Formats: sequence, C-alpha cells, structure tokens
Amino acid sequence: MSLGYRTLFALALATTPGLAQEAPTAPLVLRLPGGTRAAGAGNAFTAGRGAEVIFYNPAQIGVLRGTMISLARFGSSATQASLATVGPFGRVAIGAGVLYLEYESPAASSLYSRPGMLPAGGPLQSSSLAATLAASTRIKGIRFGIAGKYVQENIGGLRDGSLALDAGVAREFGRATFALAVQNIGSGIEIMGEPASLPTRVSLGAVSPSIPLDTYFDLVAMASVSRERDGRIVPAAGVELLYQPVSGWTFIGRVGARRVEGGPGPLESPLALGGSFGLDRFWLDYAFQPSRGSPATHRIGIRIQ
Repeated sequence: MSLGYRTLFALALATTPGLAQEAPTAPLVLRLPGGTRAAGAGNAFTAGRGAEVIFYNPAQIGVLRGTMISLARFGSSATQASLATVGPFGRVAIGAGVLYLEYESPAASSLYSRPGMLPAGGPLQSSSLAATLAASTRIKGIRFGIAGKYVQENIGGLRDGSLALDAGVAREFGRATFALAVQNIGSGIEIMGEPASLPTRVSLGAVSPSIPLDTYFDLVAMASVSRERDGRIVPAAGVELLYQPVSGWTFIGRVGARRVEGGPGPLESPLALGGSFGLDRFWLDYAFQPSRGSPATHRIGIRIQ
C-alpha cells in the first residue's frame, strides 16, 4: 500500500468515531446521492468519473472534464438540486459543486431528519446546503485531491453552518480504477441547542474498465464500501449496460443497490434503476428509487462532457 493510501487511512480512523457515538448528523443533503447517474448505480461512485464525482472523491475530478445539473423529487414534499463542473487545467484539476435540498422536516424525536423521511414531509419548512471547491493533481501515477466546503442546515427558519473538508486518492491498476476518500471532516452544527455531527465517512471504491460483450454492447461495473460516522458499514454496487448502435449515439441501462438506513416510518429501498441517452458530448440521465411506505424518488439530469 502506498504512502498516500496509508496516510488517508490513518486520517479516516482518527476522524471517524466508533459505534458508541450515535448523535444525529447533518446537513441532510450530504446523506443523499450527489447526482442522477450515481443514484442509479447504487451511489457506488467513489471511483467514478465526471462532474458529480466532486461529491464523492476530489481525487477523481481531473479524469473527465464536464458539467452536470441534476434535479430529484422525493414524493411531493422535497426537492434536491445538484450542480457541478470539473476538469483539468494543466497539471492541476479544479472543480466546484453545489448541493441544495428543500424539504419538510417532521421534527419528531429529533430536529434532524433522515433520507427515508423525505417523501413523507412534515410541518417545518427546511433546507440543506453544501457548496464545494476542489482541486487535484497527479504524482507518480497517483491522483491526490482535496475539497473544502461550506455546509448549512435550516430547520423552520433556524439555521447553523460549518466548514468541512474532503480528501481522496485514486489510481489505476491495469484498466480498473481504485479510490479511497474521507468526507465531511469538521465540526458539527447546532440548532435550538441540539447538536448534530457532520456525516463523516470513509469510502473505498472501484470501477471496472468497459467490458465488451458484443459488437454493440459493453458493461461497466462499480462498487464501494463505506464506514459511516456511527460505525455502520455501507456496501454499494452498480452496473451499466452500454449500447452504441452508431457512432455518437449511446444508450445506457443502469441498476444499483446499497445498504440503506433503517428506523421507524418510511424507508428507502436499497434498489435503484436508471438510464442515459448520449448524443456526442450531451447526456440525458434518469434514475428511480422506490420507497417503502411513501412515494418513490425520481431524478433527472443533464451532463455535458
């Protein structure tokens, strides 16, 4: 294991508390998928590429220049928007991204909501924000990235914000990509005297090369495993089936699964489905995630890369 990976593992262990700490985490938007393509692939995007990877691993922002916008609707009570642009500029890659969520907080046993409650709504008009700037560079075949972000939660007109840090490394082994990232390092927030920690996590991910299946069909597989702040282990995986009948036209079917949070009330489904249509540099993405006990989540996105 390289020095970069050993250093990042040590940082992850130092910043991720053990199972005994079960305080609520916020902002809520940091616990949701960062984009439409990632959502349809089970959120297994630690080693992904494209603009939305800025929300998963800053080390990967220089692999593929692009811009994306994504909108998600959780039933009729919550809307999430994502916007990101990344790309190489000489020896350094830079990127910027914003995640924003408007939702209705149920304000039940805690002020802070969880992803599975978003379609159900509640009495408090709330919002969640994360704005990110990232940079990465390549040294001796290893990509290193760092990102700073401002995060904020607004619940019923009361708000608090904080600064946070992401760090990551990535490298190709053969034609496959392997990556490690630590996200949301920083102090938490506090609203009405109720503290919440940032949803710190450490994630290890991999993406396969494009595997030819036929003259027109290719397959790409991706996987990740994350350790959440409370010690919960979250595996995730997804596959993409690419169909390119003519040059410049690409159709993609996508399926993914990940471990989701439990708890009372409505629950997220671990399964997600999606698809994309690409015409040269322009892509239209869609993702669908059912929810047990409440309306499903629909996402639509546009990418230029």
